[in-house]
Amino acid sequence: MRKIMPLLLSILVILVAGMFVGAGIFAVFSDTETINENSLTAGTLDLEVGSSTPVVITITNMKPGDDTGYHKWRCKNVGTLPGKLYVEFRVISNDENEVVEPEAIAGDTGEPGELGQYLHYTIGWGPYGWSVPSRLKSAWQTGPRHPWGIPGLNGLDGTTYEYGILGPGEEIGFFMKLSLDEDLRRWDGTKWVDVDDNIIQSDSVQFMIIFHLEQE
Repeated sequence: MRKIMPLLLSILVILVAGMFVGAGIFAVFSDTETINENSLTAGTLDLEVGSSTPVVITITNMKPGDDTGYHKWRCKNVGTLPGKLYVEFRVISNDENEVVEPEAIAGDTGEPGELGQYLHYTIGWGPYGWSVPSRLKSAWQTGPRHPWGIPGLNGLDGTTYEYGILGPGEEIGFFMKLSLDEDLRRWDGTKWVDVDDNIIQSDSVQFMIIFHLEQE
């Protein structure tokens, strides 16, 4: 019995020592830091066109040889994100209004009006402070629709004209000019044909310009 007791005590001592050794393996230094001010904010894409009252083209009493001069719109990205800028055109209506005697003699039989197809347009982009644009697109065909295209201002219907990327705080001017030839002509797809100028008397055209700024 005396021989067994020391052996048991030795085993217990070893077990206790082993427990302390095991505990020592997991008792390491540690430190914790908390960052509690993380934040995510959505950017903005905001196009400002002109002022609170954008430029509207209203021309009356046009006649062959008239030119509206350039109307221009200031387009500014007042948001925080860059965006792709472009304009979209919609021709709302070509109205006859009334067929006056000279129109009837010229062969006009009524609706729709013919003014939109004889209006030349020139559009373009450039610094807003300029008097003329630097990037131009214009129509050279006039007259009724034909298999090769839709002439005049009517040809802009449903089309878009892209500027490119407009960065935060950047601005650009969009320009537009409309004109009538001194002697109206129509393009039949292969050649020019003279037209009686009276065909557009009393006619009017309404169109819409839609400015878009989309995330790139």
